[in-house]
Amino acid sequence: MFVDLDEIKNGLSTEKLATYRQVLECKSDSEVIAVYMAMQGIMSHFFTVVQLLEVTLRNAVHKAVATQFGDDEWYKRIPISDESRKQVLVAEQQCIEEVGAKHYTSSDLVSRLPFGFWVHMLHKDYNNPRDKGHNIWQFQLHKCFPNAKTQNVSLNTIFQKMGTLNRFRNRLFHHEPAWKSRNAKNRADAISYLHDMYEAHLEAIYLLSSSKRELISLLGFEAKFTDECDIKNLDRFELLLNPKKEEAKAQAD
Repeated sequence: MFVDLDEIKNGLSTEKLATYRQVLECKSDSEVIAVYMAMQGIMSHFFTVVQLLEVTLRNAVHKAVATQFGDDEWYKRIPISDESRKQVLVAEQQCIEEVGAKHYTSSDLVSRLPFGFWVHMLHKDYNNPRDKGHNIWQFQLHKCFPNAKTQNVSLNTIFQKMGTLNRFRNRLFHHEPAWKSRNAKNRADAISYLHDMYEAHLEAIYLLSSSKRELISLLGFEAKFTDECDIKNLDRFELLLNPKKEEAKAQAD
């Protein structure tokens, strides 16, 4: 079967491919496309853990804040930052347009608030005993994150970790090279970074729910990621797109 590499290359971002050529040591068109597709396959495994983390964090924080203030619509008065308040207004407008002003519920609105909103709710500004109207985590931290105490993880550490995962999530969902960290200088670095990020998602999920962390392993998601996130798979894809190189490798073996 003939694969037109020029046609495929022309349909991809020149800037993104340049990043693959430079950082992931791709010299030919077949190599850059093979590595690009291999990385896409690896990145697809993140959607499961990213979604699970986002939904779990959202529901846990919403429950904690609603419980603390006895108000299921706390988001109308509790958010401190201008950006958070703006996100609530956007979510409210979406509810009006999609569900109807008289019919949408707090659950409808909460589900439309972005991951960054929930991460910001973990900021130290919501852990201030002198501000009783916003003081949440002095009382709700270990109810929201039941495994944080045994792991000796503070609110600030959770906030920092979730912020890192939010930035990774944004790169992933915006189809940017999420594998590219500051220290990624080659394929091995990129693969190592992705392993670290997957583990970071699992650790964050565990802080919220040990059962959900176990679910990822029990259903084989973690094993599938580990199996595919291997530099050997990048080489395998390259051989599939470059039969001559595959033949040469076979003769050498």
